[in-house]
Amino acid sequence: MPQCVYMKDISPILSSIGLQNSEIRTYLSALKLGPSTVIVLAKDTGLSRQATYVAIEDLTKRGLMSSVQHGKKRFFASETPAKLYAYAQRHELEMREKIQELNGLLPQMELYMGGEKPIVRVFEGKEGVREILEDLRETHSPEVFEITDVAAMDSVLESDDLVPLRNELLKKNITVHGLYTQPSREKKIRVNHYVLRMEESNFKSNISIYSDKITMVTFEGKMHSVIIESAALAKAMRVVFARALGLHKK
Repeated sequence: MPQCVYMKDISPILSSIGLQNSEIRTYLSALKLGPSTVIVLAKDTGLSRQATYVAIEDLTKRGLMSSVQHGKKRFFASETPAKLYAYAQRHELEMREKIQELNGLLPQMELYMGGEKPIVRVFEGKEGVREILEDLRETHSPEVFEITDVAAMDSVLESDDLVPLRNELLKKNITVHGLYTQPSREKKIRVNHYVLRMEESNFKSNISIYSDKITMVTFEGKMHSVIIESAALAKAMRVVFARALGLHKK
């Protein structure tokens, strides 16, 4: 009388190394029955013939099944458990490599995450000044902080270019706290300013903070402007400027 062998259900293990349910059922059936036709395997697994063919094809690609032709019939057989173990080892090595690759991609993936993040816009030429003006028209901030290389700004912008900006500041009664390379010439706008030393000049740019925006404008080469919308960054920059201008109460 043949000995009855009971085997632990290894389906979860085979699933964990990438085998689909239909592949697991087909592999174990062929392992139990020996070389069998598709009809026999389909009947034993309960799969359709088409699903059995697909499972055999996938298992063959994995190196876990093979076939042999006997007359007009083709028989399919599972490779030995030792080859299944070798496949599992290869799968483990591939997974380790993929995990390492994934670890290297984490910083990039975190940048891709949704949620609140800075909005950055870049402009060339005087278009940036016009965009800043449009932003100011929509802002409800009572004050603006800025640092400006006045000589560099005057070499790039005409006095008329800044008229709309000055009018908007005056209209909204916005106070400007500034670090300038020259004394402020403004008479109507409320300006609290500090004149930088000679060695602190010649940086040829402007940085401004208002509302939740940080703007940066270069005054050399092609004029470029950057508008960054970030409540957290704007708040941090206001702290820096207020400290530099001595606006913090002791």
